[in-house]
Amino acid sequence: MKSLISRLVVALLSFTLVTAHAASPASKEASAPVRENPGSLPILISLDHVSKDLQLTSLQKSVIAGLRSDYRAAAMKLMKTPHQTPEQLAAAQKKLEQLSVDYNQRAIDVLTPVQRRRLRQIERQVLGGTLLIAPSEQKLLGLSQEQQQKIEKIHQDSYQKAMSIDLYADQGKMSYHQQILALRKNRKNHGAKMLKVLTREQRKLWETQQGKKLLF
Repeated sequence: MKSLISRLVVALLSFTLVTAHAASPASKEASAPVRENPGSLPILISLDHVSKDLQLTSLQKSVIAGLRSDYRAAAMKLMKTPHQTPEQLAAAQKKLEQLSVDYNQRAIDVLTPVQRRRLRQIERQVLGGTLLIAPSEQKLLGLSQEQQQKIEKIHQDSYQKAMSIDLYADQGKMSYHQQILALRKNRKNHGAKMLKVLTREQRKLWETQQGKKLLF
């Protein structure tokens, strides 16, 4: 299904992850996976401006392109069956999340240590506050337990609303365009809320860790 796949793409393109109403009880029980890389790295790295910034070799570009193609094919195969219930959608989402984790690691393995560090800076620029769910980012900023709990609460809320939006779309209650706009709005709103959890010093540190601005 395009719905869940699109979330991974949209999550990575800050210019391109939700407000929905009355999520069902079953969807509220779903737990949002926490990963170091919230989006799909093969897709992010293969973008022309990112690939150029990372100074990928021809061989690296070829490998990343292959991973991107294989990931998309696997995701499409996984999501080709309609998901009419929150339970079905949640199960499919978890499988898709694990698929993304696997392909993200394979993409990272293709990069040099210098390229990996730069990629993380790019992720901070592209994903904004949504990246603060990553354990390494929380450690970098020295988040207190209270701050971590606040971030987690915002993350869970964002996840549940994204699930609700995807369910609405899969049931034909929302157009693809409306879905993308809703997911984008949700990601931006919750990312902004996460950034507000940081102290002024933490925010300044995090911004300095974004490195040079990515040119589009």
